[in-house]
Amino acid sequence: MLKKLLFIFGILFSIAGFAQKNSNFPKDDDPLYRKADMYEALTLDNLWNEGTILFQAIYPPAGKAMPGFGLHSDLIDATGEMLVAYSCKYAVTKDQADKNIADQVFNGILKAESVTGVPGLVSRGYYKTDKPQWFEKMWYDEWHWSTTMPGYRWLGDLSIDKLTSIFHALGVYFELCADEQYKEKVKGLLDRFIGKIVDDNFRIMDLDGKLTLWGNMCPDLPHNKLNSLVALAAVKVAATITGKQRFGSAYKMLIKKYHYDDRQMLTNHLFPVKMRHIWDDYHAARSLYMVMKYETDPDLLNKYRMTLNRQWFVWKDISFEEESTIFYIMLYNLITNERVMQDPARIEVLKNMNGHPRKKRIFNVTQEDGTIKQIEAEIDHASTAFLRNYWFGRYHGFIDPGW
Repeated sequence: MLKKLLFIFGILFSIAGFAQKNSNFPKDDDPLYRKADMYEALTLDNLWNEGTILFQAIYPPAGKAMPGFGLHSDLIDATGEMLVAYSCKYAVTKDQADKNIADQVFNGILKAESVTGVPGLVSRGYYKTDKPQWFEKMWYDEWHWSTTMPGYRWLGDLSIDKLTSIFHALGVYFELCADEQYKEKVKGLLDRFIGKIVDDNFRIMDLDGKLTLWGNMCPDLPHNKLNSLVALAAVKVAATITGKQRFGSAYKMLIKKYHYDDRQMLTNHLFPVKMRHIWDDYHAARSLYMVMKYETDPDLLNKYRMTLNRQWFVWKDISFEEESTIFYIMLYNLITNERVMQDPARIEVLKNMNGHPRKKRIFNVTQEDGTIKQIEAEIDHASTAFLRNYWFGRYHGFIDPGW
């Protein structure tokens, strides 16, 4: 408890601690609860960026001792996973310190909107700096100076997967952790964020007013059938949490006029096998979990169940090299009440979960004179999916606290 309070005090009043690397990694044969404790500390110490969680932190000599120095393309995903993790942790522990961290992660997502200067436009990530840093070139050129937060740079081109990460994380946070003050903030963010997408005809539009590369859910444009499911889930979450009729009307329009409920039934590719994409399954799993949690119409629930059945055709035999795949099975268990997580092999997967070890990587670093130099540096990769899996599993009874 004292450690958490000191952490909270530190991030509120100082960023100096970011430069101090936590190198205390668990051993592979440590108990699961010890791994969770140690990877939480590593994440808070090494990957914390003003409430958001870096996808990867880059250390000197390629990196710098400053917050936000790392890869931002998937920062919103890692941050959403951290919000789910701490929301579930608070639901288990009822420890105010855990709630405080969850609130600060939510505030980080709020800042990802504030930094853009456009209500409802959320950035992929942001950091404070006096000049653009070389790592920006690791992503295509969608970096901007903030007009509302001087001294900040932010990354645009938000995509469907980040949309899913946001509405899923906010839904879990709203249900399990947010107090009345923060519930109102969640409603406000969903109203602006999903509202802007609805107003833009189900397109995620960037600062320049153009459609982002992976932001098309528009009924007037050809798009992936998975995106039809994501659009339905997004407006269903917004309608349920905000209570605003505009989102309920948008949901009905997508179904009655554009038949998104039929389109979404072919969300995944079954054959040929090479067309299956495990990360598309990640977005589908979270979308189905949220939309089926809030939907009450039996006919629509049957259609979503048909989609889930197609997903299960793949998931029942899934391998677990990727850390999020066991999460799909937990979600399926919760949605269907089929006790698939009682399978001994899946229990062993839970018991043997792990975070990411520190690694080294070669970076092409642009020098002051414009030349490029290859520099080897250590990196920490976010272990937020592991933490999410652990605390989600603890809350829903899939993981024994003694493991």
